[in-house]
Amino acid sequence: MGGGARQVEVRLLGPFGVFVDGTEARVSAPRLRDLLGVLALSTGEPVPIEAIGHRVWSEQPPDRLRPTVQTCVSRLRTLLGPEVIRAHPEAYALTLPRENIDVLRFTDELERAHRLPVPADERKATAAALDLWTGTPFSDLTADWFTTAALPGLVERYLAARERRIDLDIAGGVLEPLLVEVHDLTAQYPFREPLWERLIRLLDLTGRHAEALACYDDVRRLIADELGVDPGAELRALYAELLAADAQPDSTPDSGPSTDPPVVVPRQLPAENSRVTGREDELKELNELLPAPDEKDPATVIAAICGIGGAGKTSLAIRWAHRVRHLFPDGDLYLNLRGFGPGDAMPTTAALRLLLGGLGLRAERIPSDEAAQSALLRSTLHGRRMLLLLDNARDAEQIRPLLPARGCLVIATSRDRLRSLVVRDGAHRITLGELPPVESERLIRSIAPDTQTDHVSELARSCRHLPLALAIIAEHAAGRTSQQVAELLAQLHTEQSVLDTFDGGDEATDLRAIFSWSHRALQGATARLYEHLGLLPVSDFAVPAVAALLGATVTDTCRLLARLADLHLVEDLGNGRFEMHDLVRAHAAEMGRLRPDRAEALERLFSWYTHTGYNARLLRDDRGSDRKLPPPAAGITPQQFPDAAAVVQWYDDERQTLAAVIRLAHATGHDRHTYELVESCEGDLSGRDLDLLTELLLLAQDSCTRLDDPLPEAFINNTLGLRYMDQRDDCERAIVHFERSVEIFRAAGLDLQASRGLGNLSVSHDMLGRTHQAIDLAHQALAIKRRLGDERGQANTLGNMAAMYHAAGRLDEAAEAAGEAIRYYRTIQSHRGEGSVLDTLAGIERSRGRYDEALSCHLESVRLHRDLGFPWGEAVVLTNLGHTYHAVGRIAEAKAAWQEALIICDRIHAPRSEDLDREQLVALLSQD
Repeated sequence: MGGGARQVEVRLLGPFGVFVDGTEARVSAPRLRDLLGVLALSTGEPVPIEAIGHRVWSEQPPDRLRPTVQTCVSRLRTLLGPEVIRAHPEAYALTLPRENIDVLRFTDELERAHRLPVPADERKATAAALDLWTGTPFSDLTADWFTTAALPGLVERYLAARERRIDLDIAGGVLEPLLVEVHDLTAQYPFREPLWERLIRLLDLTGRHAEALACYDDVRRLIADELGVDPGAELRALYAELLAADAQPDSTPDSGPSTDPPVVVPRQLPAENSRVTGREDELKELNELLPAPDEKDPATVIAAICGIGGAGKTSLAIRWAHRVRHLFPDGDLYLNLRGFGPGDAMPTTAALRLLLGGLGLRAERIPSDEAAQSALLRSTLHGRRMLLLLDNARDAEQIRPLLPARGCLVIATSRDRLRSLVVRDGAHRITLGELPPVESERLIRSIAPDTQTDHVSELARSCRHLPLALAIIAEHAAGRTSQQVAELLAQLHTEQSVLDTFDGGDEATDLRAIFSWSHRALQGATARLYEHLGLLPVSDFAVPAVAALLGATVTDTCRLLARLADLHLVEDLGNGRFEMHDLVRAHAAEMGRLRPDRAEALERLFSWYTHTGYNARLLRDDRGSDRKLPPPAAGITPQQFPDAAAVVQWYDDERQTLAAVIRLAHATGHDRHTYELVESCEGDLSGRDLDLLTELLLLAQDSCTRLDDPLPEAFINNTLGLRYMDQRDDCERAIVHFERSVEIFRAAGLDLQASRGLGNLSVSHDMLGRTHQAIDLAHQALAIKRRLGDERGQANTLGNMAAMYHAAGRLDEAAEAAGEAIRYYRTIQSHRGEGSVLDTLAGIERSRGRYDEALSCHLESVRLHRDLGFPWGEAVVLTNLGHTYHAVGRIAEAKAAWQEALIICDRIHAPRSEDLDREQLVALLSQD
């Protein structure tokens, strides 16, 4: 720290203490001490807010974690100085030097001591590091994380350092003074055999040979009585060494080491399911975890198989375990930890007792304390090559006490991602998702071999390739006729009752029950989120929309979604989007329908999409809007967009979701939201999916008939008219809708809106070849707009008139109308309108033989459409640009323009229309 920054020192190796410029600072609040301790142990490295919540508040972080942590950090900065804690994106870091934190200084000093080549120097540096311990570390901190996660490893380093310093003293000839120290250490840590080894050796080296033998007998009885095992190999070897050196002739067999108890070789693996198919890639990945056959004393391998309920985790684990069990000659143990099921998870002490019993230990020899049981398990497994299959774990904490130290293989399965088992214990995680389609169909055929091929494929898709669902549905299909299978498929397509079909006869094969067990594992806000996700009409969704549905902040929603992702109830797709498996969503939907706040949640969802869609339309489509939206629903923040490109991306991401939300709004009677949402997306759909646009417009029209408001009905009729006008065969139908909209607007005294309907009527008649009638209607519309001072309306009508005059061969009048329209568009900064009329003017100039002016207009129009992110319009102009290039003999440039238009056409799946026709583009490109 530079400048006038304060010097801060943190002491954790004993009573908690913080010193600022040499004076102790009083940090009285327990949470502040815990937070400072967490940051201190990672000083210099940012600690994510989520990790802070887990470490400081354990499994019950506050609902509003981020602001709570911000408040605590602010209080610490007040006490210690603003420069002590630096903020990072979603994280905080302590900026103190490592030497200012005694724990880190301790570990650094030990590392330095270990590198010193001279034993005397190493002994001195090690002793100096040990002197930093002034009591039990973290003794004034309250968070469980310090005692469960931080302390064990620290104590291990401390004891290893004490043992190293004792060894250096022994090597230096210091013997007698060490006896009291080592004796006290064995009393403090009675099950740490390396300390007993040093005490026995010291006794022998100081001439107390008989006491050394008696000391071994004491520790042997202690370990046998408390842990039910014999001392480890190193301690037994030392005892044998003492016996070999013992010259007493009357020594008896009773003075020798105890014989080992009979070895039990358990074989507990359940039977393998012969119908399990696929997962060969996962099996190959699992095989790669195994140590080399000639590796001596390998570390224990932990394979964590995770995934959604019903993904086949247990089946894969058992399958692989049977394949590799021959590599573990000392046996295999199986335990269902009941982490997710109808009852409570198995307590750790019960799990340890079952494992120890499986190893042959009598119940009366198993201690009652969990830590002692865990130590006994590790001691019993020491030196053995065994396989442990720990099935259906709730979380990493349930697994950790059951882990052997070395030489074994542990296979754990869980719906949880087991993050801390990966981070702390080196587990290798394999996540199971859906089966590939070919494997799904193979599984169905193995159970229902007579099912028709097309039915097999459809059954697999209906099950979303989830292994358990596939097995259940295949059993239902087995032996049924084709008609009965078709009826089964129809039931699967009914979301209201789809889970009724997935009942395999008991709770373990009932998807509804299996998903409910995951739901039971959720708490508070996370359970509420899961139930609210069932209200969404789609399986993939963006975080801001979910936040609106929940009435929460995006930050809090991300945290809750992360927890659901940990349990594989949703999948993080990246870019702020998540997906829920269709069958899980069916269960969430059942839960959502029971929520008392369902109506309020849907209102927030519709309001968010309405206002966000409105913001998107205004930025991308500068035609404006006549509507006045009510304020957003309480608890939501509509999305804002920095530019048109962001709007285009949003439409691309949300197009299908918008359509589903509109259908839901219509189905639930939210009529105003229905038509407002349709208005928001019609500009995007008009160049992409006319069939979908027509469907949504008809829904909006139905909603408008239920609203006592003429404007929505007139708007929908006008938009429907535009939709039908795009197809020349439907122009008469378009005229009916335009005339209805004009009628409604005039009855309501809305002359401006009526004039727009007249303008559209004008274009429709022009498309039908009624040029004089079209021009007359256009003049009527223009007169009203001039009277009302509607610059945008005048520009629109003048642009249409320019096209009409052009078609009639009145080129000068056409050019004049187009020029005036462009001036209006530039005044109101409507780039889309300007780009459209520039393309019209280009056609007029080409007809006048002014090719340079025509090309200039085309190219500027292409640029404007491209900048707006309006690919359909860009493709139309490129097509026309190609015609102009072709007219002046620039064939290569013409084909380049048509090729670019064709690429856009294919990319957006543009519907065939008068202005853009893919087949015409292909024909143009194929001509010589």
